Amino acid sequence: GDTPSTPSSVPVTNFPLQAAYKARVASGVVDNFAVSGSCSGTASSTTSSPVASSFEGASAFASTQTFTVNFTNCSPSSNAVTVTSYYDTNYTSLGSSVAGAEYSKYLTPPNPLPATVRVGDTGVYGTVTIYTDSTKSVSTGQRAQSYVIEADTPTTAIANFISKSYNSIGQLTSTQQSRYRIAGDGSLTTVSIDVQYSLTSTNRLVYTKQ
Repeated sequence: GDTPSTPSSVPVTNFPLQAAYKARVASGVVDNFAVSGSCSGTASSTTSSPVASSFEGASAFASTQTFTVNFTNCSPSSNAVTVTSYYDTNYTSLGSSVAGAEYSKYLTPPNPLPATVRVGDTGVYGTVTIYTDSTKSVSTGQRAQSYVIEADTPTTAIANFISKSYNSIGQLTSTQQSRYRIAGDGSLTTVSIDVQYSLTSTNRLVYTKQ
């Protein structure tokens, strides 16, 4: 008799988000992007593996990310920002700093990412308070962070990390959606970063991984 055909891959319904996130933080990563939307061009992001450091007077790990953008039709034509992110021993985020620009921290510990997720799952990660510098004497706003797990292929899903930034009087200034493809084996790779500005600008920038 005929032999039934065998699917080339078995559908995956559960994805190890927490382990995938921690592995990505631990390893460091380099991504290159094509930029579209209100401006066109290219961008690159280089994130280091965490090293021993301190944050708010306690032991921590620190990782630096340098994000460089080159535009073909916007001014300024290029820009580079270096962000230092701080984590505890379990790679739970503590806060971040940008020299001369901002200093942020969680006033209450963020919610841990779930061990496993399915398409359709949503959750709130936490809220960071943003200051002008590490003295924390002047607050400029907050950044609310959440996630949603979106459909992708039978064996992968999209983890969409959403960050909404607000000014000091609670007005939304931007929404950033950072999408990563997650597989059943725990791999987590960048897909795109979508930034929609609001309040004083209608610009939208979409960074698509090349």
